[in-house]
Amino acid sequence: MFLIAVVTVPPSSAADDPAMVVGRVFYIKGDLLRYVPEENDWVAVVRDAPFGTEDTLFSGSRGMAELIIPNGTWIRIGNSTQIQVIAFDPDLSEMDVASGVARFYNKSSNTVVKVRSPFGYVIAYPDTVFDFYVGENSVEVVAIRGTVDFVHAETDTRYDVPAGSPSILADQRQISSGEGIADPDWNRWNALRENFWATKARVRGRSAEYLPPSLQDEAYALEENGRWESVPYEGTSRWFWRPRVAAGWSPFTVGRWTDWYGDQTWIPAEPFGYVTHHYGNWVYMRNYWYWAPPVLSVRVGFPLLVVGFYWYPGRVSWIHTGTYVGWVPLAPRETYYSYHNWGGPHAVVVSNVNINRINVNVRNYAYVNRAIVVKQNNFYGVNNYTKVRVTNINPTAIINSYRAAPVVNNTVINNYTTIKQRYNYTTVKFNEKPHNTVINRIQQNKRIIREGKKEKASVVQQQVKNIPEGRVNREVQVEAPKATNYIVPAGEVNRPKSEIILQQREIKSPGGAVKPQQQAQPAAGPARASPATPPQSGQPAVRPERVAPVKPNQQEKPGKPTQTERVIPAKPPQSGQPAARPERVAPVKPSQQEKPGQPTGTERVSPAKPPQPAQPAARPERAAPVKPQETIKPPEKKEAEKPRDQRLAPKQIEKPKEPRPSEKNVEKRRERKDLDEEEGKTRK
Repeated sequence: MFLIAVVTVPPSSAADDPAMVVGRVFYIKGDLLRYVPEENDWVAVVRDAPFGTEDTLFSGSRGMAELIIPNGTWIRIGNSTQIQVIAFDPDLSEMDVASGVARFYNKSSNTVVKVRSPFGYVIAYPDTVFDFYVGENSVEVVAIRGTVDFVHAETDTRYDVPAGSPSILADQRQISSGEGIADPDWNRWNALRENFWATKARVRGRSAEYLPPSLQDEAYALEENGRWESVPYEGTSRWFWRPRVAAGWSPFTVGRWTDWYGDQTWIPAEPFGYVTHHYGNWVYMRNYWYWAPPVLSVRVGFPLLVVGFYWYPGRVSWIHTGTYVGWVPLAPRETYYSYHNWGGPHAVVVSNVNINRINVNVRNYAYVNRAIVVKQNNFYGVNNYTKVRVTNINPTAIINSYRAAPVVNNTVINNYTTIKQRYNYTTVKFNEKPHNTVINRIQQNKRIIREGKKEKASVVQQQVKNIPEGRVNREVQVEAPKATNYIVPAGEVNRPKSEIILQQREIKSPGGAVKPQQQAQPAAGPARASPATPPQSGQPAVRPERVAPVKPNQQEKPGKPTQTERVIPAKPPQSGQPAARPERVAPVKPSQQEKPGQPTGTERVSPAKPPQPAQPAARPERAAPVKPQETIKPPEKKEAEKPRDQRLAPKQIEKPKEPRPSEKNVEKRRERKDLDEEEGKTRK
């Protein structure tokens, strides 16, 4: 008797329809908002909130989020990013990014990901990953793994974007290539998220065996928060999962309800709450609540309860009386009523036509004595019903005093349609929202969604292949995407755009995206700047390669480019002349190098120049300029290193200029002259 619900409306043919694909907000850092069309307003989103077709999410100025769709599409969005769902199907994910940055993972073997923007769209095939940087002026596509296609909206041409190759930059009129490098800070955060999942994959345990493939990533949540037990049910032992919870716990208590798609949708506040409250079914056995996982097919050796693989907002039945409202968890074969078709064999779609013909008897629900009842003002006023549920009622009172209802409406809760809080995911308040300018793009996509037809992945792939392939014009330079931060104080969302200051910035941070560009492309400008920044001169693996092309002839003279390149970064701080430092600096501006020491006229007249071409091997000794103090202080050391060239040459030049010798020193002068001539020959 408890397993049969008395209804006058037969179940719909939902079992024959494909299951609706619903995404999940898995992780949030900072703020994430959802646009509510019914209220023309935004609400704060929390972790484990669902999202689907027509939903628009907007991350805060410091917000980031990770989104998961069970068809194998994973999305991560950066700050100030607006993303809208066009369609979710088993083999196709179609979205629109109006502004900001997003990374898309296609982890499926047959799903196609299509991502729109004001400048064109990207097609990502299985096992591909790409970044999408969307600005007010342009868009950039960077392939992280595999090859994706970009179709330019204006020219209707297709461009292949392979990983490791230049990226595609496009504005409204033209296409150019970028460096193909992801923003380092953005890339680092994505790596952290990948590490998180890699860690959780090591604790999948037995749960992975009992879950359908698309839910196996969630196995860790079951392993960490409960255990599998063999429970006798319907004449045989079946494997059910039992959570580790406090005594008296029941499903659909730790969390809250919200109005999503018109149906009451459960927003869990437990780490295992999303999978166990939106898939499968709860059963009550041996004084415990157990969760029966959904199954795709019956497998030998895995005695599971046959529960269809469908997503549900929350499988409960509604009861009410006076100022109280309650819900009863449904047994596996009891009928679920909703305004939308979520699929499944035990589901009925409610409309304004048939709702008055649905007659549900409260006493026919198997778990009516496990009902959760709260006051109406707490239904949307708290984030956890554990402390506000009514505990002093018994099943007999519920059966005698409460009435059942298929859905929540004005009959169940007084003035239900005027309660704005019913769209909230949390009671937490926020003070900033997107400026109303962003709604224009939402409305454009809404028309596309409602006028469009269902597309199959195979059709989309064929359409893209038929688009003519374009060629990037290397002479064209498209400006890097710049995004406007549309997050403003809540009181200024309707203020004219001309009256407020909306900050604009490059989506790729200057401190991140520019660095790889400098390393990859040698340029004279950055090379000259290196002396002004001492830390750069300490990077011989990078700077020499960039400096060498500036003056190749001069740097190759010594025959040891690495030695010459090592000297280049060190000398500029002394001479201020970045070009041709090794050979020209000494004769042109010797005073700057010799000032700190004890300069002599001899070093400046002759020896500075002759030893350089004559002694390439002396470079390693003069590489001391990398440490400026050694270049400044060694007059004595230089004389010790070059005793003949720097002592004799000065005597040869200066002696003729001395006063005429006296008669009594003629003999000494002759001896000195002979000695000088002899040593001069030796020097030559």
